[in-house]
Amino acid sequence: MKRAVRDVAIIDNLIAEVKGNLARGYAIDREAYADVDLDFCFGGYGYRSPGIGWRFCPTPSTSYVTRPVAIDPVVEQRKLRELQQARTKALPQAKQQLAQCDAQFPPVPAAATQPAGR
Repeated sequence: MKRAVRDVAIIDNLIAEVKGNLARGYAIDREAYADVDLDFCFGGYGYRSPGIGWRFCPTPSTSYVTRPVAIDPVVEQRKLRELQQARTKALPQAKQQLAQCDAQFPPVPAAATQPAGR
């Protein structure tokens, strides 16, 4: 079922993003960068240490910074129209795939899932 609605969900997210850009008057760019978090780890240092104690452990991670980016409202409006057209095309296909899934794997009635005597 997830595959059947994945394209429509992606298009819906993109439509929401473009509408947000138009409402704000700018886009928000999200840029990833490598970072290092320091955590406490159990263990010692070097070959002489018996491995008992606490120490700092660097843990690589990814962080994000957001920046406002100027948009061209005309381009964003065109993008919105194209996304709405793509959604109109993708929706019947998703409905068809869901109907095929329901035909192949019929839903179990709610009464059949209840324990007897309850």
